Amino acid sequence: MAEKARLRRKDIKQPDEFITRSRQVVGWARQHQQLMTWGGVGVVVLLAALGIATAYRGARVRDANADLSRALIKLSANDYAGASNELLELSARWDGTDVASVAALFGANAAISAGNPDRAITELVRLQGNAAQLEPYLQQQVLVAWGAALERKQQWLEAAAKYKDATALSGPYTADAVLGEARARERGGETERARELYRQAYDQFPDLPDRDLIAAKL
Repeated sequence: MAEKARLRRKDIKQPDEFITRSRQVVGWARQHQQLMTWGGVGVVVLLAALGIATAYRGARVRDANADLSRALIKLSANDYAGASNELLELSARWDGTDVASVAALFGANAAISAGNPDRAITELVRLQGNAAQLEPYLQQQVLVAWGAALERKQQWLEAAAKYKDATALSGPYTADAVLGEARARERGGETERARELYRQAYDQFPDLPDRDLIAAKL
């Protein structure tokens, strides 16, 4: 048995497979040295570019958020005209970022509060054109704000239509949308439909702060 386990002289002379493969790889690398060098450089450049791009995006987001925070100070101080101007300018300056859409929406709402519904609608039309890039709750808020702007212009049934579109979306502004549509249809002369909507709001949203006033509409 021991004799059978011995390596034959022929086997000893055969080169090890690992050594053979290693030599082949080294030989290929020497023959293609320039290609290997450029490949390595390409990888380094790619990694550096990705790192710079990530850092740049991070810096842009930080700067945009800082600008938004400063603009919101005016809004919290009820300086609606000043806040609207600053927020809409900020939105244009940071176009292409998430902050831009939020700033535009805040700016449109501030314009409504400042008594400038036309400026708000102009901005909301632009936002609606990019609705696919907005989160669903922001799409809903755009429509609610649009309804409020049309109410300011006393375009009651047009406002009701926007509120109705907002109700069809899932989000935290559904109660506002239902009440907005009810209010707009009531003022537009559609009292029966308004009463149905007040009933819907009363039954569906038991935590509404104006529940007693809504009950009086029924």
